[in-house]
Amino acid sequence: MITRRSLFAAGGGALVLAGCAGEQVTADGRFPIMDVLGTQSDLSEFRSALRRANLSELLSGPTAYTVFAPTNDAWSAAPAAIRDGGADMLRNLIAGGRLNLRDIAARNGRIRMLSGIEIRVVGGSPTEPRIQAVRAGATQPSGASGSIIRPNLLCSNGIIHVVSGVLFPTA
Repeated sequence: MITRRSLFAAGGGALVLAGCAGEQVTADGRFPIMDVLGTQSDLSEFRSALRRANLSELLSGPTAYTVFAPTNDAWSAAPAAIRDGGADMLRNLIAGGRLNLRDIAARNGRIRMLSGIEIRVVGGSPTEPRIQAVRAGATQPSGASGSIIRPNLLCSNGIIHVVSGVLFPTA
């Protein structure tokens, strides 16, 4: 005889087995940006900010983006106005397209972000470039800079570069 208790037990067992069958998320190009960010414990504050700003759906979809993700240390050191700036401020850290370090070098170290600002390579090394923001319409970098400390985390819908600073231009 099938009872509610046996149905619950069977359903619970199925859920446990389904959980065991899941793949581990890795930065190998098979998983979307938001999932890969979730595997990086030192990017949890940035991921939370993306979710609060309702950008997680954008970064989980099929369109390719390049994300310059600041570490938790970098994010907490940024001014509150930047951390609390919502989607507009976070778009300073997202570019359209899939840009690895070689692609960035091929663009003479210039990347146009979704917010309209530009990020430029201003020094560092080929494997750990130093980057800085340029205000829209300006010719010279200004504001915070950081280094790409873990480049080319591959995602199904783009690339993540882990950075040591929150990039925003000064007025």
